Amino acid sequence: MRIQKPNRNTRQVIHLVGEGLTELYYFSHLKKLNGYRYSISPRLFENNGIDKIEKKIKELLKEDVFVICVFDADVSKRNASENKKLEALRKRYINNKNVLLCDSLQSIEYWFLLHYEDTCRHFRDAYATEQMLKHYIPSFDKNRRFLEKEKWVSDMSGNGKLERACGLAEKYEGKESYSHIYLAIQLLNKSDK
Repeated sequence: MRIQKPNRNTRQVIHLVGEGLTELYYFSHLKKLNGYRYSISPRLFENNGIDKIEKKIKELLKEDVFVICVFDADVSKRNASENKKLEALRKRYINNKNVLLCDSLQSIEYWFLLHYEDTCRHFRDAYATEQMLKHYIPSFDKNRRFLEKEKWVSDMSGNGKLERACGLAEKYEGKESYSHIYLAIQLLNKSDK
């Protein structure tokens, strides 16, 4: 009988959990374009509130994986109950080495905007952020027909724009508009080395 040697080069599996179609398609395209290694599936990106996101985090952690959680923080700023849930989620996972929370305020569109513009100005809501983004991506739309096309992510993240967005997001950490998605990009870049 042959004895198998343990594989010492195993990597922890990374799963992405998110809030909706925009996040699902963005990270699906980014994975393909940059050769990132993570698992992403539509069932983890249904229109989720904080309760559903936390439930999915708990399910995934039982499988001993690393979870990157991407969501918008705008609802928590308008709703005291949701804000309480968000703060509880942050406290619960702040010291968990297998969870990375990547929220954006107002929305993921602010993260996209950082690929084109150096700004941390306050946006009234996610719609206002999206309207500003349309100055750079006029056809941007949150419907499946637009989002499933890889070109918008390719155009947005090419020519050093992704790195620029990471730098700006880090620069504006703690400001009124912010995105922690740069933390996920940094982690993914390190894990692929």
